[in-house]
Amino acid sequence: MNVSSHVPPVKQQLIYLLYGEKRIYQLEAKFSILTALGRCKPAELPVIRVLTDQPQAFAGWPVEVITLDQQTLKAWTGSGGYTHRRKACAIAQAGQWADKTVFIDTDTVFLQAPQKLFSQVGDGQFLVDEVEMSWAEASRSSYYRSFTRGVADAGNAPADDLRLCNSGVMGFARDNVGVAERAIQRIDAWTPYARDLHTIEQVAFSFELHGAQINEARGIISHYFAVKQYVHAILEVFFAQHGECFQSKMPGLALKVPAHRPVPSWLARLSVKWSLKRVPRELRGIGRKLLYGSVMGNDEYQRACKVIWWRSAIEDMRKQGGFDWSQEWPESLPRLGQRDERAFKAIARDSLKVS
Repeated sequence: MNVSSHVPPVKQQLIYLLYGEKRIYQLEAKFSILTALGRCKPAELPVIRVLTDQPQAFAGWPVEVITLDQQTLKAWTGSGGYTHRRKACAIAQAGQWADKTVFIDTDTVFLQAPQKLFSQVGDGQFLVDEVEMSWAEASRSSYYRSFTRGVADAGNAPADDLRLCNSGVMGFARDNVGVAERAIQRIDAWTPYARDLHTIEQVAFSFELHGAQINEARGIISHYFAVKQYVHAILEVFFAQHGECFQSKMPGLALKVPAHRPVPSWLARLSVKWSLKRVPRELRGIGRKLLYGSVMGNDEYQRACKVIWWRSAIEDMRKQGGFDWSQEWPESLPRLGQRDERAFKAIARDSLKVS
């Protein structure tokens, strides 16, 4: 179960962790790696290490693959069954292999050179994705309510100014890797009253970093967790065109791909805004997504996201309740034109039972 016995020490390493057979996570990691390579000067390229139970997926890629067996993954999950405990364990393990370690989630795109991340890591400096809120704000949030109450009842409530950080990026110097070990201990202690909280490891790291100098990675990377469906559609197009085996041209090509969720042109958005004036206020969110899908541009990435805008509208419709589809098109929704309305109804038929 020892995954570190043959890992040589280096000065800087970029670490990815992924497990399971879902191909889309492999595509996320590969694309993130491509953008890291594309933004780098050769002399500044960190060692890229992928910790995975699917090593064959990265054969031929310019990375070091650290194979994880099921025994390791089970041990890293712990007795509490919290899957993302594995992230803290991976950081604790990998942090011993380099002077500076930057752990990064697979659903990220580099906007600038990775070296700009490592420059923010030092003996007294830690790197996170971003600071999301203070403990005082979390204490007022329904999402954190049971957890903050549990921490308070245990007598471990922190100061109100503790900063809760997103752990999509975590950067440590070797001497500070003990932070991850202590975060694991917190995760295990908190599991009994944090079972519904999907970000326990983020909170655990935040507690350990309280009072330290924290730098943020936003602006250097884009962490697209909130718009995954759109980026996944883009990744499918990119890898369908270029294949999933590494080629030297791919980093440059990856930099030409939209790094954010594509939206219509500003003129098209202005037209959409005008059209929504005639839509009931409570339906304008749905109407905006319908129209955005309809007026997306004609390049292949925007065409792929057209469907995602519409699927998002369908999901909102489901939350709003039923729509009367007995007629050609509900009067309360903006019109899309005959071709797009037929296409939309074809997509919606299964989920909304459009006749």
